[in-house]
Amino acid sequence: MMYEKKGRYIVEFQDIPKARQHQIEIDVEERRGNYKEVELGFDEERALNEAKRCLSCRRCLGCALCWAECKPEAIDFEMEDEVFELEVDDVIVAPGVERDVERIGRHFGLGSHLNVVTDLQMERMLSDTGPSRGLVIRPLDGEIPKRIAWVQSYESASPPMHRAALCLAVNEAIQVHGKIEGACLQIFSRNIQPFFTENEKLVAGLSGFRMDEGAVESLEPQDDGSLKLTLAINGNKEEKTFDLVVLLTQPRISKDAQALAKSLGMTLNYASFLAGEDGGLLSTEKDKVQLTPVR
Repeated sequence: MMYEKKGRYIVEFQDIPKARQHQIEIDVEERRGNYKEVELGFDEERALNEAKRCLSCRRCLGCALCWAECKPEAIDFEMEDEVFELEVDDVIVAPGVERDVERIGRHFGLGSHLNVVTDLQMERMLSDTGPSRGLVIRPLDGEIPKRIAWVQSYESASPPMHRAALCLAVNEAIQVHGKIEGACLQIFSRNIQPFFTENEKLVAGLSGFRMDEGAVESLEPQDDGSLKLTLAINGNKEEKTFDLVVLLTQPRISKDAQALAKSLGMTLNYASFLAGEDGGLLSTEKDKVQLTPVR
């Protein structure tokens, strides 16, 4: 059977369901105070119905079935590419950075032990709009941790990258100290002395947590959900137990940011993201193109 739409004759496709299938979701009350997956995907019946909606196009043959079935009429076969030219006084580039979690060693237990999280996951937890509404909890059982360790998860990094990771850890430790009374908070990192030297005034004014030079050699989960760390500290091995372990991740410039910089004809490296003392925009080698720094 064929029908006509705006001058096109289209073969009717009988197998497309009238409505899109929606994923199964857990109730709102069940989502509170935990990290349960909200969207549970399709059951078998919904998956089959959703699969039947596929037109199996592979390569466009101009049959116009997609155009015919799109009720909002978002498809326009006659649309042509357009190039816009805008005249502006200045360009501000704000590409940001991302965190390298793919190369975290297995011995850190990320993904295997629920009470091991990344620094960005901790940052999200501390947010009032986060999954626990700003409450610091152990993902395993929802208990409030009394012993938390931040540990370096990368082998080495350039000084700017290392400094950025430690600054994030310090910021998180300060926030946790204000939220959990009497908590034991420690930050362990390789080559931490340069950070102390560069930030002498900042470090001198800190309280509520410790910063030590050390590297994690192994991590072992305990029956109560805590984690026993074997650390190399000043040439000696020490074992310490924590309720929650936060992995310091290495910042990196995303591929999208690098592509953007290339299209603008400017150089982009991590040193470009260092905030100046005034915390303002940073100049680049391109006239009237400025960069937002990482703080």
